[in-house]
Amino acid sequence: MLSLDNTYSEGDLRDFDRRVQKGLNQPCEYVCELKIDGVSISLHYEKGKLVSAVTRGDGVQGDEVTNNVKTISTIPVRIKAANVPDVFEARGEIFMPRAGFELMNRQRAEAGEPLFANPRNATAGTLKTQDSALVAKRPLNAFIYTLIDDSNEGLTHYESLNLMKQWGFNISDFNAKCTGIDQVLDFINEIEAARADLPFDIDGVVIKVNSIEQQRLLGNTAKAPRWAIAYKYKPQEASTTLLSIDFQVGRTGIVTPVAN
Repeated sequence: MLSLDNTYSEGDLRDFDRRVQKGLNQPCEYVCELKIDGVSISLHYEKGKLVSAVTRGDGVQGDEVTNNVKTISTIPVRIKAANVPDVFEARGEIFMPRAGFELMNRQRAEAGEPLFANPRNATAGTLKTQDSALVAKRPLNAFIYTLIDDSNEGLTHYESLNLMKQWGFNISDFNAKCTGIDQVLDFINEIEAARADLPFDIDGVVIKVNSIEQQRLLGNTAKAPRWAIAYKYKPQEASTTLLSIDFQVGRTGIVTPVAN
């Protein structure tokens, strides 16, 4: 699973668009999707049955978490649609909605248990838990954003999302098909204005070339696809009161100040 090139600027997005146009020498559409702040997952299906679920890890090797993923109600364990390929892979993001995270932390506080720092850490820690019964009690959810299947030639990325939705996968409603980089920027600005009201955490928007054939023409670098980029929002800021500072000494003797 490759990483995505990241940018924080409109100028970099326009440069990306120019590189895509130069590489294709033909018109293209883009699809914009939310960059969910969760844990990337690769789901492998055979004959419509989920046979393995693996986290991204370092992109080559991740953690096998199949039993835990099977407890997530929005991930189908068996697909019965007639047009499902014999073998395919679905990639997506597992996350914890804000409301579920806050409720879980309140319950942990009442039980005298340590609180999770944020939904992403809670998601990652939950997926690594050895007890699937415990995982089933936690409010995990998932959005799928990529279909990898050689048998569906001619599909666009946007069409593949709709196809997976028919198969029972949870596909985010917050996506858009755009005919140019200006429409992409409009979507980015629209989502940024509504970011605080979303029911889950995001840290940006992912932009992909819609045509899968054009994706193949553009190819990949050693680390990232040339047909996709992630626009990341600036980190959210807030004021707080500094109560005190602790100093932690690491095993190599390095002293790290920690703000309370």
